[in-house]
Amino acid sequence: MTGLRRRWDLGTARIPARRAGLVIGLAQLPLRPLLTVLTRPQWQGTAHFPAHGGVIACGNHLSALDAFAYGHLLQASGIAPRFLAKESLFAVPVLGALLRAARQIPVRRGGRGGEGALAEARAALGRGELLMIFPEGTYTRDPALWPMQARTGAARLALETGAPLLPIATWGGRALWPVGSPLPRPGRGRRVQMRVGEPFTAAAREGETDQQAALRVTEELMARLADLLGELRGEQPPAVLHDGRRDAHRPEVGRPDPAYRPPRQET
Repeated sequence: MTGLRRRWDLGTARIPARRAGLVIGLAQLPLRPLLTVLTRPQWQGTAHFPAHGGVIACGNHLSALDAFAYGHLLQASGIAPRFLAKESLFAVPVLGALLRAARQIPVRRGGRGGEGALAEARAALGRGELLMIFPEGTYTRDPALWPMQARTGAARLALETGAPLLPIATWGGRALWPVGSPLPRPGRGRRVQMRVGEPFTAAAREGETDQQAALRVTEELMARLADLLGELRGEQPPAVLHDGRRDAHRPEVGRPDPAYRPPRQET
């Protein structure tokens, strides 16, 4: 009974830092049964979730379904889903108000606009909360749908705060909700698999600059994510991950290419 109350965040079953709050508490009532039917989730490694303390969870990003899938995994594991999400979502009427009420953190891309988000993230980690981050900053554009080389924000947070990094890989969401589709497309055999890896701490090595340490930790994080995804897919990840900074089509920084065609969908 205690486990059930913890999964559904009832009463005082969770410690305060893992409580989701009223908005998520109400939203889960219709969403979790719907997501269970839609995604038929398979979760592996959930024992790796730390029971307390600040954590920086990092996942690969395939489609619009990911936020729901990761949120479902976290809430069902007794942890409040709290994402660092692009600021434009918070400007959408109603949705923006709900995101703020659910204590999600807006991130402004480019320049020094992310400092406020980082300060809020540091404070959340200091309170012992878990943050969910997509280190790639956008859907993967790797032709084979492996994770791309990532931004250094998660690594910098880990180096500054001492909070462990927790890689989580997902597979199946792009087939269920293809990029560009307004709605999910359920079908026979389509389901979402997720694998939680082991948490690891980051620390600068002797003689490293802050930038060198952040780049090294980011590379290790994404290698771990790619390995987890490879385990889900039963395939070997590439030795060198796709560098999305070289792509002509970079909508996350305002560089769309009308001739661009997205990578293949999952099969």
